[in-house]
Amino acid sequence: MSLLYADTSALVRAYLADEPDHPTLRRSLLEGDQPVVTSELARVELASAVRTAARSGRLRPWRELLAIFDAHCAEGRPVALLALRPAVVLPRARELVVAHALRTLDAIHLAVALEECPPLAGEEQVVLVTRDRAQARAARALGLSVR
Repeated sequence: MSLLYADTSALVRAYLADEPDHPTLRRSLLEGDQPVVTSELARVELASAVRTAARSGRLRPWRELLAIFDAHCAEGRPVALLALRPAVVLPRARELVVAHALRTLDAIHLAVALEECPPLAGEEQVVLVTRDRAQARAARALGLSVR
């Protein structure tokens, strides 16, 4: 079994039914048997994506979807939120931006996956679940599996 680190790009597609890959990501991230973690940063990013979808008329009622996500992040539920530890994560994120030309938030998520997940995974593999090509490419270059 693997530990899945879900980037916001994958979480948005798991929660918004009109997004590409929605059924697949919903099954693997919210209904699967593998543990799923993400950074608390994803709460902010997902809220932004949900509000954007609501403003464009793609999503109603949006508050319910945010409540569902928050419920899914409660202890023992499908998604575990990892506290953002800036002293650990931000220096690594900066290295990732410089080395791989990643966008800021993509670099932060990848840094969390690289720094925080291996101790949680123990002997298991850490898998980054993302729909961002540059982030996926950087993760593979650094030895992570990507879905």
